[in-house]
Amino acid sequence: MTGDRAAQQEVTWRRVLVSEFGKAARTRSVQVLIALELCLVVFFSAVVGVPGVQAASLPAGLAGAVTAGAEYSSGAIMSTVVAVGRRSRLFWAQLVSAAVVTALPALALMLGLVLTTRPYVDYRGVPFDLAACLETVVRAALVLALVAAAGALVAMGTRSVATAVMTLALGVGAAQILAMLVPALLTLGSWTVRLPDWVHVVMPNAVIARLQGVAALPASSWLEQPVATMLLAVAWCLPLFLWGHRRLTRGDF
Repeated sequence: MTGDRAAQQEVTWRRVLVSEFGKAARTRSVQVLIALELCLVVFFSAVVGVPGVQAASLPAGLAGAVTAGAEYSSGAIMSTVVAVGRRSRLFWAQLVSAAVVTALPALALMLGLVLTTRPYVDYRGVPFDLAACLETVVRAALVLALVAAAGALVAMGTRSVATAVMTLALGVGAAQILAMLVPALLTLGSWTVRLPDWVHVVMPNAVIARLQGVAALPASSWLEQPVATMLLAVAWCLPLFLWGHRRLTRGDF
């Protein structure tokens, strides 16, 4: 009895976090997705002059989903929960590991590009100075971390990598397409319908673009302001956070 209690006390937040980092880094599908993310960052940095966060956010979100959801299909999540003891500790460890494992390689790559080639420019094609480049890099890494964390939360909520991938595609891709397609179809009739501009502004892809940094975009609305953009990003992520937290910490497996 004393031995079991001592073993349970050895399970600390740091050890759980290191374990989740190790599992994420060793997962082959996560490695492939991060490699794809880095390829997109290099391509857009070299050709377009931007980090390419909107394109790289898709593999980043998928990497987060795989990091948090890989154990559900095999049933290994049961053993992990028993070993960890406190589910809230596992929740935060998976969330942090998904964000860091996905964003840290991209951050290191972008810093290397800035120090060697200084590739980033604003929307007029004017090269950024070093301070603006560093700000752009940090913003891009934070966006990738946020998207990866969102992917991890969806995987926790659905308890399935495949379902999480479809949910991310519907939430980010299909919603954006429908917002543009529905008004276009309605205008084919005898009367026209035009959605307000704010409908397009609040879509996830638009939020990601503004989180990347308003210095690279011409301002067009009050939602371009950083505080409003951060609040909008939190509004998108909060339901996922509550859903994933409840499913992992209080739901039955």
